[in-house]
Amino acid sequence: MYGRELIIMIIATLNLTLGTTGTSINVIGVTIFWRLILGIGIGGDYPNSSVLVSEFATVRWRGAMIAAVFAFQGLGAFAAALVSFLCTTGFKASLDSTECNSECQLALDKSWRIIYGMGILPAVIALYFRLTIPETVRYTLDISRDESNAVRDVVGFMDGLKVKEPKKYIGAEVDVQCGFQAPPKPSFRDFRRYFGLWKNGKVLLGTAGSWFLLDVAFVISLLPYY
Repeated sequence: MYGRELIIMIIATLNLTLGTTGTSINVIGVTIFWRLILGIGIGGDYPNSSVLVSEFATVRWRGAMIAAVFAFQGLGAFAAALVSFLCTTGFKASLDSTECNSECQLALDKSWRIIYGMGILPAVIALYFRLTIPETVRYTLDISRDESNAVRDVVGFMDGLKVKEPKKYIGAEVDVQCGFQAPPKPSFRDFRRYFGLWKNGKVLLGTAGSWFLLDVAFVISLLPYY
């Protein structure tokens, strides 16, 4: 199911906006807990988004489409800043004071909840497309190992048709031209053999290392706000 990560993100974000302080619990603890759950959802959706795009894209446009997917991270940061600006403008009368009284605190409380809550909208839109998108042929063959469903998915994707009897498309002609034959089942031995070669391992190391250093930079940049 493509939407698992998005559902986790939506639930975590909703609970973040509803977090509050009670007799036996503090809003800081609630925020940390649901931020952790949100991080798990985001961490799962990152590779999922890039894999979906790469499997549907042609070789010519694959790099550009993956770059466009991750470029939306910057667009999301801009959208968050824009929503923050709009909240500040909307509550300007309450926030324009030297001492933050009860009215100012109420405005700030509403503002951060609105900023968090607006993040649900793009996730809900993406969830709709995730639930309606056809399965990729690579996943059907490699993971599900179902040739009939693979034919159904590729015909539905190419022609926009719903194939009720996919087995009738399976034959010598389809097997030769489209190669609908389940590949060998992957194993850790294959992974170790492939990435054990430096020419392949350095690509994995460079990619994973770049993402790690990027996340470290994000965390360091946010430290002054805590």
